[in-house]
Amino acid sequence: MNKVMQMLDDKTFLDNLYGFAYRRTNNSYEAEDLSSDIVVAILAAARGRTDVANAHAFVWAIARRVYADFCQKRQTARERTAPAFTENIAAGTDMIDAYIEDEDDRYQLRRILREIMFLSKIYRDVCVMYYLDGMKVADIAGRLGVSQNVVKQRLYSARSTIKTGLEKTKPPNLKGVEDMTQNLTLKPVEMSFIGNGNPVGNNPSIVATRSFSKSLVYLCKNAERSVKELSELLGVPMPFVEEEVDIQLAGENGYYGLLRKTDSGKIVANTIIVDYEDHMKMDAMYRRHAGTLAAMLDKYIKENEAKILAMPFLNKQTDTKLVAWQLAVRTSWFFADTLRNVLGKRWADIPQIERPYSVIIVAYKDGQWHNFKMYGTSGAIANDIGEYKRVFVSNMSGPRLQSHFFAGHNISTDAKLLLTVRAIGGLPLSQLSHNDKETAARAIEEGYLKKEGDTLVPNILVSEDEWMYGDMLQGFFPEVEGLVSQVADEAYAFVKKYVPKHLMGDAGLFVDLSAGGLADGLVEGLIELGALVPPPGGRPSAAGVMMVVSK
Repeated sequence: MNKVMQMLDDKTFLDNLYGFAYRRTNNSYEAEDLSSDIVVAILAAARGRTDVANAHAFVWAIARRVYADFCQKRQTARERTAPAFTENIAAGTDMIDAYIEDEDDRYQLRRILREIMFLSKIYRDVCVMYYLDGMKVADIAGRLGVSQNVVKQRLYSARSTIKTGLEKTKPPNLKGVEDMTQNLTLKPVEMSFIGNGNPVGNNPSIVATRSFSKSLVYLCKNAERSVKELSELLGVPMPFVEEEVDIQLAGENGYYGLLRKTDSGKIVANTIIVDYEDHMKMDAMYRRHAGTLAAMLDKYIKENEAKILAMPFLNKQTDTKLVAWQLAVRTSWFFADTLRNVLGKRWADIPQIERPYSVIIVAYKDGQWHNFKMYGTSGAIANDIGEYKRVFVSNMSGPRLQSHFFAGHNISTDAKLLLTVRAIGGLPLSQLSHNDKETAARAIEEGYLKKEGDTLVPNILVSEDEWMYGDMLQGFFPEVEGLVSQVADEAYAFVKKYVPKHLMGDAGLFVDLSAGGLADGLVEGLIELGALVPPPGGRPSAAGVMMVVSK
């Protein structure tokens, strides 16, 4: 508790906390509310605890959780009438008394909340002075008694709330502005980022979550733009456009962003952007072939059932339905890889760019997102878990499957996965502690574990060989290659139409990532044929999860 209170007594931390809230809300008032909620939640969670070893990780984990709850409540509030929402807010004003029993702690909390109110006012004042009073950064800094960097940081955070200009300013009629672009200032474009590789630390979409960022990137989809032109199109002052351009040039890792600078000094998209309508044309093409592929794979699984079940699983398999999820995703991967290799001969003179992580973008409008269906796979690795030197776990997510975790997940702190590792070979219930039993119950509910008599065993697929799933399909891959040859010309037509010349180095990536509908169509086809059984309600289950361990 003392370490946590020391952090809450640090003005720098409170500044960072408020900045976290401000960048994620619509205005300083919401940011103030969110910051206050986070502080109260931190105090409530820390009360009576003496085992907070890492106060920094502790408080920021709570901050992210409270923000997730805040988003949910805000969405619910939008669906309610104004009086009902007001009553809900009023009902929460007694939370301080509920969580803080000691009078000294109440005094401390009130002081912290006053500091947050002060920060809220500072953020508002900076925006008013800059936008309405026309003051320079240096003058604002002098007026407020803070550094120029602090003023710049406040203005940077303020960009997430620059909606007045985006909603009221109509862009000039400039050459090259497409139909979807014409309405950016009235209804900002939304984007889905489809990625491949390791996103941890390398994901450029991390710095493009706001409407301003997405609209800026979209304007550079197929046209080189100057900063002045972007400023006029968006109705946003040039200093903010310049700063946003710098952010999108650098991305998360400093060298792979969603924008690139041309030799002429103009800005152009650094990733392939496809409008939703065009993406769905590609999606429909792949889905037409997915039914054929599903029938082929279903036949292959039935003919090779004994071979598949005899593979060296560490937990015996008696039904191919669970294994079929892994075979389905690898079949879709192989299809896309083969198609990319076949088409790659047509752009053999253009080196393909290799990065730790790459994305393409599907740009869409209101009402289109719900039709966007695809599957993804996320993996996590840990060393020295129990008797194993290495543990790798992956899980699928998509329309039929809810993900257990995402890339970068920490296995060593996941009690359910740790218990699953212990259960390899069988874990008697008599060896479980009280906490273990609670964890086991949740692990069974989510499909990680199952009971066999008085013993826990993994319910997910477990092996010592990740590549054995590919080995199961070696006899099937030649059939897939035959189907790919029927798709190649149609797929190449999409490449020529939607991949700009300056991004042909990502043509192979585009082929990989634009085939998302293939996996979904394949899954649906296998479900119709009975080769796959989706979990009820799409809740987390053993479906699509595999673990590979090595000693």
